[in-house]
Amino acid sequence: MKQYAKTIKFLSVFLVIYFISLITIKAGAIDSPEHRIPGIEEAGCTFDEFLIPTDVQVVGIGEATHGNREFQQVKLWVLQKMVDNGTCHSIAFEMSPGEAAGYNDAIHQADGDLAELLGRTNYPIYDTEEMTQLLEWMREYNLTHSAEESLVFYGVDMQGEEKELAYLDAFCHEYPELFTEEELMQIAELGEAVADPQVNFDATPYRDFLAGMQQKLMTVGEGTAARAGYGDQRFRIAAEIAGTIVQWIDAPSFEEDPNGYGQYRDDCMAANLKYYYETEVDRGYPQILITAHNGHSMKGNAQGYGDYTMGNKINELFAGSYYSIGTEFYNSCVNIHTAGTYDEEYVREDHFYCSSDPLAYQAKFFEGGIYCLDFAQITDTDSIVFRLLHTPGFTGCAGEGYNAYTDFYRSYRSKMVVADHYDAMIYFYETTPIRAMHY
Repeated sequence: MKQYAKTIKFLSVFLVIYFISLITIKAGAIDSPEHRIPGIEEAGCTFDEFLIPTDVQVVGIGEATHGNREFQQVKLWVLQKMVDNGTCHSIAFEMSPGEAAGYNDAIHQADGDLAELLGRTNYPIYDTEEMTQLLEWMREYNLTHSAEESLVFYGVDMQGEEKELAYLDAFCHEYPELFTEEELMQIAELGEAVADPQVNFDATPYRDFLAGMQQKLMTVGEGTAARAGYGDQRFRIAAEIAGTIVQWIDAPSFEEDPNGYGQYRDDCMAANLKYYYETEVDRGYPQILITAHNGHSMKGNAQGYGDYTMGNKINELFAGSYYSIGTEFYNSCVNIHTAGTYDEEYVREDHFYCSSDPLAYQAKFFEGGIYCLDFAQITDTDSIVFRLLHTPGFTGCAGEGYNAYTDFYRSYRSKMVVADHYDAMIYFYETTPIRAMHY
């Protein structure tokens, strides 16, 4: 009994120490480089001073988390800066092309409740006031410019087949004279089967039909009034939606090969962006903005996101003409989906993280708790800033799907050489959680 009591006492003491240490680490009191780096004011700049190159074809803006307001706000800031330069008139999201097409149609119309539209999303991370503000700004711009000059909202993800088919069905019914009854029937049939959660449906027999629809949508109605101006662009987007459904059909099984699936997904997102970029060039805009999680938008490889990220594939497809901007926090209260909760049991909760990134801590010394580093401007190899950018260190990188291991392994951070993955970084000292409007 004595030995049993000693064991219980030891375990109790161990657990108390463990949980105190865990709380201390999360609060940033341990492993926390809280000091001012000499020369940081000269190395860093405000967002207004930050210059985004106009001679690159693609600019990426990443999110250190999907669940912070600031990382959604910065998408709008970057888009506004690029539109002001006149070389970019579009933004592409890590989102289903079908869902994005619905938002794109909405920002080209004077009426319609954008917040209500976002409430229909399958992804609560987009059901936010910050996303509403971005769409409202794009709509206001479009209402005072021609269709050819309008801002466009794209989606590049090959996930979201239900939204894809619903949009494709509705789009084709807008032009019934261009499609046969059999084509319309097959799209509706496939959409109903995919939307039914009780049906384990094999869409493979529809692959060739959808590939044919993609080709038809790219060529049908040329020279007609329906394809003039923005109408022409809608047909191009619809064609890409049919193509992304084919990508979904061709995807490896996530359950059987999650790494292969992740790699395939990033490859598809990069290829879809290239298609949209070519559409933008035809409109006269040689630059496009892509936004996704840091783990997708960064260059090189990233643990948990495949051997080569979407950003690396973009860099290859565009022959190095890709400028990757990351975002980073020091302290964060982030709103994350609780892993394993779905449908009616869907749960999101706030969690507190500290990245322990000494460069992110420096945002404390800048107005508003935010500053930028353009890595090409950090040329003094003897400076502390240069060394921190070019040696392995931790950065915040929290994904969706919180579980008990997230805190235990501090998996909301990634260890990397930051300069190998990004061209610039926007640092926040503190970030606050998103709030879904309808979930």
